[in-house]
Amino acid sequence: MNKNNFFNEVRDKAAEYYEGKGKVSMHEVDKNNGLKKMGICVTLVGGNCGPTVYLDDFYEEFLKGKSFGSVFNDIIRVIDQHLVGEKVDFSFFSDFDLVCDKICFRLISSKRNEEKLKEIPHRLMEDLAVTYFVSLSAMGIEGSVAVNNEIMKIWDATEEDLFEAALDNTPRLYPAEIVPIYDYLEKQGGQNCCPGDVFGYDSYFEGLLVASNEKLTNGASVILYPELLKEVAEHFGSNYYILPSSVHEVIFVKELFSQDEPGTLEDMIKTVNATCVSPEDVLSDSLYYYDRTHENNIKKVEQVRDTMVL
Repeated sequence: MNKNNFFNEVRDKAAEYYEGKGKVSMHEVDKNNGLKKMGICVTLVGGNCGPTVYLDDFYEEFLKGKSFGSVFNDIIRVIDQHLVGEKVDFSFFSDFDLVCDKICFRLISSKRNEEKLKEIPHRLMEDLAVTYFVSLSAMGIEGSVAVNNEIMKIWDATEEDLFEAALDNTPRLYPAEIVPIYDYLEKQGGQNCCPGDVFGYDSYFEGLLVASNEKLTNGASVILYPELLKEVAEHFGSNYYILPSSVHEVIFVKELFSQDEPGTLEDMIKTVNATCVSPEDVLSDSLYYYDRTHENNIKKVEQVRDTMVL
């Protein structure tokens, strides 16, 4: 069964399953880094919104030998867990004063999202882009709405307005979590791709910290949180590197003052991005450097290499 046939079969079976209970729709969604995914959405009768579950990963499970029936049951289980039982009042959404306490930011690659950035408010930070979304968690809905240029016009708001709101809201709604890398991997249930194992940093794991948010989603944006980078520098007692592990987390690496250190870390990033990180979650191939003598001063290593003490 090819991918399109799989998608159509899931849609038809879901329509039968939810007949009389909800409306089933299927649509292609533009995701991060220029990728597109097929989503299935179920809106209960009397409701006005519902969860979108992406089918591409389920198709991969099917290709690996899992029966269609088993995969379909998995899809239904995920949908059922996130169904919205009541009609949600979105009237607040057109009023910036009512929505501003829910605006948050995330970090994405500017290079990989050039077309998307033409349609959404953003600001650049090195080769990264700060973009915005409205968190629906306060309404009891697990999801978000991306802020585009049209929404910003309706609000009569500026990008600076969005950034200031997000700077207050994101740390509050998505608190930062910084842990030693071993603790993070254990929390994730173990990972096959471990930078320390691959690149010989095993003996220096106390100098490796993983930063994300408590939900482990879009957690790379914690590097924008006020005072966070400064506090990490105080913890290390030195300058440090920032590895863009993915859009969901970054790794802080204490500076060792080794001549080949930047090159080793740059190779690490490229290798991990190519072998361990899904294309949708890749943030950047660049290595960043935090100089504690300049508050919140993040630069790509390639720009400051000549001034670094190695």
